[in-house]
Amino acid sequence: MNKFPVCPIFIPANRLEWVEKTFDKGADAVIIDLEDSVPSDQKVEARSNLLSYLDTKDLDKTILIRVNPLDSTFGKDDMNLLSEVSSKIDAFILPKIEEADLLDDLPNNLVVLIETPKAVKNLGRLAGHKKVIGISLGGADLSASLGADMGWDSLLFTRSAIIIEAATNNLFTIDSPFMNIEDLSSLKREADLSSGMGFDGKAAIHPDQIEPITKSFLPDEKGIQEAKEILKAFNSSKEAVIAYKGKMIDMPIVLSMEKRLKLVGIDPKNID
Repeated sequence: MNKFPVCPIFIPANRLEWVEKTFDKGADAVIIDLEDSVPSDQKVEARSNLLSYLDTKDLDKTILIRVNPLDSTFGKDDMNLLSEVSSKIDAFILPKIEEADLLDDLPNNLVVLIETPKAVKNLGRLAGHKKVIGISLGGADLSASLGADMGWDSLLFTRSAIIIEAATNNLFTIDSPFMNIEDLSSLKREADLSSGMGFDGKAAIHPDQIEPITKSFLPDEKGIQEAKEILKAFNSSKEAVIAYKGKMIDMPIVLSMEKRLKLVGIDPKNID
């Protein structure tokens, strides 16, 4: 995966014709979904079509696959069959996952989807597994299991725990989708909160959500230039702390600037 997915958008696996159209609309990643958005009587056919699609297409784009829960026959078959084309898949998203030992025999590049109280309780073990590269919040299922609403404050504890565990284990993070596709202003406010907390991206469920989410997470040209200048100034100094345009710059700020550049695919170790 070249960079963190800032706005991965869910696409049902039985609607594969939407994949390229969605990339054309500005998505930087897609999550092809075999779970909730595919009816049970279509799951086998959808998986078969997905296998053929991945085997024949060369999109050179970030493709994530959400499989069915691993404790179901659908989920087991998803992983067994899709492992054959794992080179075409950037990551597998695992729903309802609660136990880290279930990951041992799976392929690399796993994203754990936190959507049950037990998953929250076991978050440290899940995040620390060597095959996990990311954590995603499943706000709808988690809030339902808690008897809570999906408001920001209701799931703040879990969001905070995800950020801490991700930082500890060097993982990327995807915040939960915003379910009201018509309320883009509220989406933008929540995306700003997610970005400010430290999430690397926020999942989308409709193409109209791509622009506000992207604006919340990606720096503009001014922000990119500032990051480059700060890193150049810091790297050319032998001091542990420098001043840059009236601001104190130390290692935490440097790391933040490096992350800012990584979000837009720029290697902070190789800036012009």
